[in-house]
Amino acid sequence: MGCHATPVGRMEGGVTSTSPPHPRPPRGPYRSSAETRQRLIGAALALFSKHGFEGTSTREIAARTGVALPAITYHFGGKEGLYRACAEHVVERYRARMLTGVSAIQAGMPMPPDVARAALQEVVSLLAGMLLDVAEDDSWATFMMREMNHKGLAHDLLYRDLWEPGLTLVAGLVAAIGGRAEPAQEDRLEALLLLSSFSAFTTARRVALDFGGWAAVDPALVAAIVARLQARIAAL
Repeated sequence: MGCHATPVGRMEGGVTSTSPPHPRPPRGPYRSSAETRQRLIGAALALFSKHGFEGTSTREIAARTGVALPAITYHFGGKEGLYRACAEHVVERYRARMLTGVSAIQAGMPMPPDVARAALQEVVSLLAGMLLDVAEDDSWATFMMREMNHKGLAHDLLYRDLWEPGLTLVAGLVAAIGGRAEPAQEDRLEALLLLSSFSAFTTARRVALDFGGWAAVDPALVAAIVARLQARIAAL
C-alpha cells in the first residue's frame, strides 16, 4: 500500500516479459461495467420513486434497462442491494451539489444574526436548485421523500447522511438568527417546516400544480418558491 508498481515491459534479447497476461473482460450482462451499474440505478430510481420497494420488481428494472435479470444480482447482490445503491446515489448527488456551499457556511458558524439569515437564504436557494431542477429527472428527489415518509430499507442511511445534518444546519442558522447559541425546540420546528416546504413540489407535486393552476414546475415557479421562502426567512 502506498507504493506505485513500476510498469514492466518486454525485455530485450528474446527474454519473455514478466508482465502478467491481460485478463479477459467479463462477458455479457455480468461484465463489471460502471455504465451498466449506473443504468440500473437510474431505472431503479425511476421505478422505486413511483411504486416503492414492494411495488417494483427486478424484472421491471432489468427490462427498462435492457439487461439480463441476473445482472442485478451480479452488480448489487439482489433487489435490496440495488435499493441501497439508489440511496447511496442520492447521497452522492446531494454532496456533489451542496457540499461546497454548506461546508463554507458550517465553517463560519457561529455567526451573527444578519450573516446567519443570509446563509439560510443561500441554503434554501441551493436546495431549490437541487430538488426542483427542472432540467433533470426528479426521480431521485421523489425517491428520497418517499423513503423518509415510509421508513423503508434506506431510511436510516438517508436520515444519517442527509436529513439529520441538513436539519441540524438549518436549525442552527434559525437559532443564530434569533441570537441563540444552541437550537431551541421552536428552531427545530422552523427547520422542519422550511425543509418540508419542498415536498409540496416533489412527492405532492400533482396536488400543488392543480391547486396553483401551474402546468409544470418551471424556472419561473422555482424562482417564486425561492422568493417566498426567502421572504419567510427575512421575517424571522
